[in-house]
Amino acid sequence: MRKLLTLLWALSCAWGWMAQTDTVQIRVYGGQQDDRGRRVVQLSGGDVLVLSTTNSTDDDTPHAWLHRMDSAADLVWSTTIEDEPLLQPVDAVEHADGLITVLGMRFGGVTQAYDWGWYTLNNEGALLAETHWGTDSWDLPVRTMLRNDTLWSVGTSYETGAGDAWVTAHVWVDETWSLVHSGVVGSTSLEEQVVDAAYMGDTLLVLTSLEEPARTQWTGVNPLTGESLWTYESGWLDATTAVALDVRGASAVALMNVETEAGMRLAFAVVDASGVVTLEHLPGSGVSVTGCDVQWYSDGDFATVAVTEELGLGGEEILFSRWSAANGAWQGGPTFGTPWDEVPAAMLCDEAGRLWIAGATDGYSNGRDDLYLLQIPDAGISAYQANVVADIVETTLHVDLDPAPKTVSVFPNPTNGPFQIEGCAENAVWCIFDSRGTLVLRGQGNHGSLLGLTSGLYFLHVHDETRREAPALLLHVN
Repeated sequence: MRKLLTLLWALSCAWGWMAQTDTVQIRVYGGQQDDRGRRVVQLSGGDVLVLSTTNSTDDDTPHAWLHRMDSAADLVWSTTIEDEPLLQPVDAVEHADGLITVLGMRFGGVTQAYDWGWYTLNNEGALLAETHWGTDSWDLPVRTMLRNDTLWSVGTSYETGAGDAWVTAHVWVDETWSLVHSGVVGSTSLEEQVVDAAYMGDTLLVLTSLEEPARTQWTGVNPLTGESLWTYESGWLDATTAVALDVRGASAVALMNVETEAGMRLAFAVVDASGVVTLEHLPGSGVSVTGCDVQWYSDGDFATVAVTEELGLGGEEILFSRWSAANGAWQGGPTFGTPWDEVPAAMLCDEAGRLWIAGATDGYSNGRDDLYLLQIPDAGISAYQANVVADIVETTLHVDLDPAPKTVSVFPNPTNGPFQIEGCAENAVWCIFDSRGTLVLRGQGNHGSLLGLTSGLYFLHVHDETRREAPALLLHVN
């Protein structure tokens, strides 16, 4: 059964109605269990992709739940992606011919813990290809970015025994992502957890949280060599955790949370392209507030979205604020909330200057969390009329996918001559790439030959008749 509610909603803020008003579009989607917004990604034509987690599924297992929305915040399509035994989406990017690749954190098994997964869909939401990467340790993905036709993904890996910032690079070849680079960037002797990443020019910015004492580290690195070009470290004596970063032109802003004696407070730093700090600010606040995301909305101003439960509505509310990058001055911003809990997770300033906020609310269905999405048409407007559309889907969410890729093996390995592939169909197509991602051989069936290849490491990719790819095999040519 589907309920569709349209109503006016008073925003909890102390300002009166001003002459200049606009309408905030608010959408709520959910199932019979928990559904939470995670990220909003810009797509072509003014559309956005909203990434959520859901376990309102027929097996009660977390899946990725995707909503493509147009510029009016109306639904274009939605779909779910699953992986055994669970999948949580963390980021997405649009690439060739409108294809969309979602980066997810997948559970790879008891011995492999969490791994990275890339799931490529067409522009109508149908799954086309799937790629995995991981080590025997915990590998936690955070962001993925397309730059110069290469898909860069950043996260944390415990391959070395401690948390390290890890980067992978893939190229799109023969309708699949092929791994061409993987390794640690900005390596330190300290355990670090990657929180966010973004490109500023040719420099990859990596935002991490350090422990003992808790503080934030922000590093500009060369993604290919892993070399650190500059490093920022928070200087507040109170425990400081990294939250998010955003880049606009030659400026980048990082959002942090500082746990002061008076409660949690927002803090931020702004750096230029050389890593020079142009602003470091810990503004005061009358309430305890926890930052969730940050976005530039003009060349000299950025917005933050946070959560607080000290504004008198009886639950957690979303606090939207605007700030000057010149001096850190607060420039206003309303609060969005009800007597229930509304908790933000991510914000996007789209190509038209609209701000989108995704998170969760527990006030619209059965007391469980539902996806909560706001669209603010203009960051500079302080008075809003709210239009709420709640679309609560009271059925299970599920998508039937093709069977999982088969496990294949190759022998002999190493070799410099003929080889056999076990576990693939007779009409399977295989491709071999060198370490730079260049296609060097292609064939069909369960055998081939490496004769003529120079010694070194290569990657064998096998596709069955459904075009689903088995995990890449590492070939040693002697």
